[in-house]
Amino acid sequence: MKSLTKRSLALMGGALIVTAGWLGVRQARGSDHADTPQIAAAPGTDLTDVFVFPSPTNSNNVVLAMCVSPLIPSGGTRAFDPDVLYQFKIDNTGDNVEDLVIQARFEGVGTDQKVFISGPVVPPRTGTMSEATTPYATSGVFNGTFTPTSGMQVFAGVREDPFFFDLEQFFTILPDRATPITGTAVPLADANKPKATTWRAAGSAKDFLAGYNVLSIVVELPKSALKSSSGKIAVWCTTSK
Repeated sequence: MKSLTKRSLALMGGALIVTAGWLGVRQARGSDHADTPQIAAAPGTDLTDVFVFPSPTNSNNVVLAMCVSPLIPSGGTRAFDPDVLYQFKIDNTGDNVEDLVIQARFEGVGTDQKVFISGPVVPPRTGTMSEATTPYATSGVFNGTFTPTSGMQVFAGVREDPFFFDLEQFFTILPDRATPITGTAVPLADANKPKATTWRAAGSAKDFLAGYNVLSIVVELPKSALKSSSGKIAVWCTTSK
């Protein structure tokens, strides 16, 4: 289905937390890529982006997508962490507490991983504590699309990183930051390389993430499954060891 393609993810830009009405989207922009040595050492827990958008092929459906495990070189391979619980959390009442969760778990290593999905279901716990729920009997495979339950389609695997970021210019504006590759701080600007105060002009930015991939979990399902009486939902994602 088109909603699970690399292009559809790339079109969304970077959205970390999204509140979506069925007729429009209000989004908070942000992204994280190995911002600390600790998170860089555990890429399976590193959430980079969250996306919510209407299905391009079915007006009754909505697509939820999370990206994790950044900075995979083009042509490289990396699997999901089987010790991590990946969750979409959905608030459909406006109180900023999850009313439903969709959970993804993985079994095995490498490209032979199996994918297990549960939800949308009322979570056993809310807030900072998480508990796995019983997955559907139908499982999927890494880099494949499958239907765990009627009306839902899921993809879990490698996609091109959809986030555009001019890291070089960012470090000239805010130096003394750890790079996402090495974890080593960039030296403070000096007289030979003064700090910048703005981003580059449109069309001249350099996409640091070009050529890098992420792992994506993409779920398409009916809007009615999210049980919002107001027509609005708030969505965020978590990774839990």
